[in-house]
Amino acid sequence: MTTSDERPGATVLHFIPDERFGGPQQRVLQVSQALRKSGFRSIVVMPRGDDSFARMLSGAGIPCYRPYTFKRIRPTRNPLSHLVWLAYFVPSTLSLARIIRKERIDIVQTAASPLYLQGPFAAKLAGAKLVCCLEGMGTPKPLKAIVTPFIRHLPDRIITVSNAVRQFFFGEREVGKGVAVIHPPVDTSRFRPNPKSADKYRKEFGIDAGTKVVGTVGNINPDKGYEYFVSAARLIKDSFPEVKFVVVGKHLDTQEEYWNHLQASIAGASMEADFIWAGHRTDVPEMMNLMDVFVLGSVLEGAGMVIMEAMASGKPVVGTRVGGIPELIVDGETGTIVPPKDPKAIADAVLHLLRHPDQAREMGMRGRKRAIETFDVAICARKHQEMYEDILRRPS
Repeated sequence: MTTSDERPGATVLHFIPDERFGGPQQRVLQVSQALRKSGFRSIVVMPRGDDSFARMLSGAGIPCYRPYTFKRIRPTRNPLSHLVWLAYFVPSTLSLARIIRKERIDIVQTAASPLYLQGPFAAKLAGAKLVCCLEGMGTPKPLKAIVTPFIRHLPDRIITVSNAVRQFFFGEREVGKGVAVIHPPVDTSRFRPNPKSADKYRKEFGIDAGTKVVGTVGNINPDKGYEYFVSAARLIKDSFPEVKFVVVGKHLDTQEEYWNHLQASIAGASMEADFIWAGHRTDVPEMMNLMDVFVLGSVLEGAGMVIMEAMASGKPVVGTRVGGIPELIVDGETGTIVPPKDPKAIADAVLHLLRHPDQAREMGMRGRKRAIETFDVAICARKHQEMYEDILRRPS
């Protein structure tokens, strides 16, 4: 195994358990691109399936392995599906260890779910340093009790995307070789105010110039609390008729029942014409400029990268008091924090911003300043680089 003293930077393998594009995937892509300038090389290993993230990696010149032995855990009650995953556990671990040796990997960094212990085990088998990045708070208690001892003691360093995630997994306990809280990055050069781009989207979606837009971004799943966003929309519409609601996010085939529930709620309120479901978009930085107020009504959230993206875009934000969201928003200055599962609180916060556009504009300006100074991708990449260099200096 070569070290950083023998060549510039180092080679980092990112082990990602989900091939679909989302927050963890975006973090890997942005940090890998930023660290390339410092001589760090990145490789990604992930399951087969959706090709959207794989195409992004290819476009960025980042190699990607997708071994057939590596399976994603699917949300199903069918025990056979989980047995298949378990049957592939050892083969996928050995396959990953072979890739680590072949590519002369210095550091293995796991992403998202701690349930995929193939990454930690393969890193140890192949003699690579190990970083575990914990990004969510949805691990069921029984499974958390099983995997947490491994996650506490195997890695050379642990990253959590918020203090809330650290607390969720470890409480106040001492953790192995230490935990670094590194919030997800936002590319403030891409997410930036550009009011002119809003006109294009108003035309695309048929939104009149005088109509306000309340928006949110995130794949359609219960963790994002869309049912509360829909209920809040009804209250907002009752008091402020000239408003549209824009949702940017993928309609996942695994969430068909939830999707149907949302559509039934909207139809029951006769609000079909008030909602615009934009689906998955690659132009989110530009679309942010369409929104007058950004809302994230999550009931479960490790950090909330889209909050930072909205702030960087100069938008006032309304977010729920869950997970790492309160660590991002300065309540009353860059946005408003509301209780989770409370449509009235969401509606009241949004209505206040719609009725006080000058205050909303000032919040947006302060939010962008905070995003640049605290969450920019360059800051996140520097923290990763410092951590990697520290790990590589330490004896195995």
